[in-house]
Order: sequence, then structure tokens, then C-alpha cells
Amino acid sequence: VLDIAATLASGGTLAIATGEERTDPQALAEMIRNSGVTVASVVPSLLSVLDPRAVPGVRNWVLGAERLTADLAAKWRARAGLWNTYGPTEATVMTTAVELPTGFTPDDEAPSIGSPLPNTRVYVLDDFLRPVPIGATGEVYLAGPGLARGYLGRRELTAERFVACPYAGGGRMYRTGDLARWSPDGLLHFRGRADEQVKIRGFRIEPGEIESVLAAHPDVTQATVIARDDRLAAYAVSGASLDPAAIREFAATRLPAHMVPATVTILDALPLTPNGKVDKTALPAPETVTGHGRAPSTPAEEILCSLFSDVLGIGEVRIDDDFFQLGGDSLLGMRLVARIRAVLDTELGIRDVFAAPTVAGIARLVGDAAAGNRVALRPQSRPDDVPLSFGQQRMWFLSRMDGVDSEAAGAYNLPLALRMEGELDLQALEAALGDVADRHESLRTVYPDREGKPRQHILAGPDAHPRPAVVDTEESRLDETLAGLSSRGFDLSVELPWRVSLLRVAPREFVLLLVVHH
Repeated sequence: VLDIAATLASGGTLAIATGEERTDPQALAEMIRNSGVTVASVVPSLLSVLDPRAVPGVRNWVLGAERLTADLAAKWRARAGLWNTYGPTEATVMTTAVELPTGFTPDDEAPSIGSPLPNTRVYVLDDFLRPVPIGATGEVYLAGPGLARGYLGRRELTAERFVACPYAGGGRMYRTGDLARWSPDGLLHFRGRADEQVKIRGFRIEPGEIESVLAAHPDVTQATVIARDDRLAAYAVSGASLDPAAIREFAATRLPAHMVPATVTILDALPLTPNGKVDKTALPAPETVTGHGRAPSTPAEEILCSLFSDVLGIGEVRIDDDFFQLGGDSLLGMRLVARIRAVLDTELGIRDVFAAPTVAGIARLVGDAAAGNRVALRPQSRPDDVPLSFGQQRMWFLSRMDGVDSEAAGAYNLPLALRMEGELDLQALEAALGDVADRHESLRTVYPDREGKPRQHILAGPDAHPRPAVVDTEESRLDETLAGLSSRGFDLSVELPWRVSLLRVAPREFVLLLVVHH
């Protein structure tokens, strides 16, 4: 509802990834680039398997359904706009949002989930439905025209969650079960769950449902389930000798994949609180059955065992261990594929991991891929007239339509300003820029016309190198100068699609401005 309505109602084009693209980071990045996507709505865990450099065209990422970590925000906010959102389905998808500022570091607190959107109301209340002070943690309640009427055919659950609102003229509000606090600047910060409900990779899960299924196993007398490190961990008690893998298989036949515990730990008894309830804080770290079976015998198997261990966050892995029985899922499988490509320079897909989920099986696929007839990349002869790609046609058309000096000419400019102190070695700077231009043909390609039809002309040598001239600029006019240079258009028929300017604001202080037309 959100993606379709928000995109089409604002005049945008909706690009939808296929099932295969959603499970292959490389294919997804290629789809995003080829479709010209500028705004993407995803869950934060998807960003953890994508490379920001592979999707440079996305100017804004809209995140939701999961908690965004500071390290992920720091990695992506440096390259694009990042919007963190919050809102349950019961309040029509999205209730709060915020565009995150720059400057995040991995050690910062988790980013805020924003402030209320127009036409919505958010309350953080205590057990007596009283607003808690700023900085104090309370339960989140939502109100406004977007609120659902209730759950179809479930009156008791509707009465529990949709309660009377004592504020803003009455009406109803929705009890989310989420804990949060207000910051002094009016932003909401997520603090966890008030009830037993957990959210794993965007799926809302009631651990009690899983516990009921595990307890139905003929040899299980007690079971409990908790969320640890964004995965479900199950604990079972039995008088018989139990195989954790067999319990997972039992659960997999009765539960959807996202509700199957990643690990099962067998205990003699569940720890209890003084009043007899299960003390989930006293449960031991989950046990993952590894280290059994054959040891790696080849360099590829040793590397793959290490990659399995790193991706799954577990200890020793042997070559007969199954990736999914060790707690893996499709998202972790995407991470494994990306690591294999990076470390072993081998093209595998997520389907290969499902087809051969053991180290030994993937090692065979890696060996087959390495033994294949991979054609070496060699320079090819070019025709006299090289046509423009679709992206180049767009750039050329817009530069002709907007001109060089119009207000819209710089709409597709990407500026980057770096402030530097010290002695300037202009010759070394020009040589470094020349090396970049020599390496990337797209940076030394112009689009001249021949009989009214544009074509590619790839320059070589000194003509293809940018020559930054040093311009003296007053500190008080620096912002104005940078804005003017960043918004100036490009004449792509004769001008390279990037420009470098060097502004001297003091004897030993410079601002290097790089503007790329994309």
C-alpha cells in the first residue's frame, strides 16, 4: 500500500524487484541502476548486504519495519539521504519519520524513529495512560484518521489493542506494545517491546505460538523461545535424548520459515524466577551444533568454513555442516554469497546455497566455477561512431534542454567539497586527477554531434585531464561561490562530465570542489 500509493500519487514510476533480484544483492543493485531508481523503500537488514557504491543513483533510502543500527546509518548516510520511519500496519503503515543528519558514527546511539507525520498523533504513556516526562520510557500509543477499526472477527484482541483515547477529544488509540522515549528535540527513540511480541527482519512474531509447536513434539516436556541477535533461539527440556536438528525439522513442517528457530538448545530444566516463571534473562547462550563431521582438506574448504563461521556468528564449522541447520536464512545466505564473491572471486547465486547448503557442496560449486572457461577481458576495437548508452542519452538530452546557464542546469550535478590545510602541490594534484581520468573512460567522454546525432568521443592524454585553476575566495563568500560553481551546467558536446575547482581561502587553506554530472 505504501509503495504503490506514495509512488504513483506523487507522479513517480514504481520499480519492483523480482523474487530472484530480492535474494541476490548483485542482481538487485543492477536492477536499481538499470531502472534509474532515485528513492528506495527497504528494510535496514537489506542495506547490510548491499554496497553503497553499487547503487550510486539512489538519492534517498526510506527504511522501516526493523530497528536501524548506528553503524548501518553511518555507512549509508555518508552517501545518500536516509529516512528512518516507524509505524505498524494498524495505523496504515507509517506514523513517524525523520531524515537522519550526517555525521553518524558506529558508536552512537541507535538513530531516532522520527516525529509524528501530519494527521497522526503519537503518545508515550505509562501504565495509567498518563504521558511520561521527556527522556522517560513509556509505551507508544497511536491515534488519528489512519487508525484501523480493529481485527476482523477477533473482538477480544481488538478490545485489548484499540482502547479509548483520553486526549484530543476522545476517540480511540492503538496500543502498539512498543516502548519509546521522547528526546528534548521532539524525536521518538525506540526502546524495545512492552510485551512478548518480537520483530525479526520485519516479521512480527509471537514466541508463544512457536513454543506451542515445540511442546507438541512427543519428546519435549517444556519449551521457550526468545529473540537473540535478530534470530529466534529455542530452548527445550526432555527426559529423552533429543537431537536439536530433529526439533528444528519438526518445527519447519508446522511453521512458516520466518518462525522456525535458528538454534535449539537442549536443557535439563528451564531457569525460573522466584515466582515460578521462566527466567529468560538466565537462559544460556544458544548452542549451535558444529564441529562434527569431516574437517576441511582443501584451501577452498578452509576458506568456506571460515566464511560460514563469520556470517553465522558461530564457532567451528566442518564441511558437512548445513548452512540452514546452523541458523542460516535467505538474508544470511545473501551475505554468504557476497562474501564468497569477494574472497574467492567466484560467481554463485542464492539458489546455489539452497541447492548445496554444506561447505562441501559449495566447495564443489566453487571448484566447477573456477575450472570453467572464463573468458579474459581484453580491449576490443571500437567503430568510428559509438552510440550513446541510455544513461548518456538522458544526460545529453537534459543538458541540451536545460542549457548551461539555466536554473535547472545543475539539477543532476553531484558536488563534493573537501577542505584542506597545508602547502599546495598543484602538479601532484593534477597528476592524481589525471590518473583517475585515465582509469575511467566515462570521465573522459564527450558527446559531440554528427549531423544532429550525438555520439561518444573518448578523449585520451592531456586533453582528457581536468586542470583545476587556483582561485582566491574570501571566507565570507565561500558558500556563495561553492553554490554557484555546483549549480553551473555542463556542455557535454565539448566538456567532460566532471569539473574540479580549487578555492584558496587563506595562504595555506584550500577548498577542493569536485562536481560530477550524473
